[in-house]
Amino acid sequence: MSEATDVHHYADIILTMIQEDQATGQVPGNVSTWDEIDETVDANDYYRRASLPVGSTEAADLRAAVNDEVIRRLTSDQGGSWGVTWMHPDGHEVNISRTIGYATRAQAEAVGREYAAEHGGGYQLYGG
Repeated sequence: MSEATDVHHYADIILTMIQEDQATGQVPGNVSTWDEIDETVDANDYYRRASLPVGSTEAADLRAAVNDEVIRRLTSDQGGSWGVTWMHPDGHEVNISRTIGYATRAQAEAVGREYAAEHGGGYQLYGG
C-alpha cells in the first residue's frame, strides 16, 4: 500500500472503533479531539487495536498522519456555524460552544438544554 492508502486504511479502522464506542455510549457523540476521546477511554488503545506499526521513524510518521486524518474527519463531521450562549441565572452570559461550533441547530440546542438543565438559567443559539 502507498502511504496515503495506509493513512486512509488505518483512519477508517480507528474511526469505526470510535463510532462503535459512541454507539455504546462509551465515547460522547460530539468528540472532535483526541483529548476529548482520552477523557473517556485510552485513546492510544485505538492505535494498538488497529495494529499500527511501531518502532521506526516511518511508523511514527504514519501514526502522526493517521492522527491528523482522524481528527480532520471528526472535526468535519462535528464542526459548523451553530453556537450556544448560556445565560447564568444572575444574568451574565457565557459562550459554551466548542471552538469549531456545531454542525446542526439540533446539536447546539441539545448542548444548550443539557447545560441549562445542569446549571440553571437559559441558553441562546447563534449562527446558522
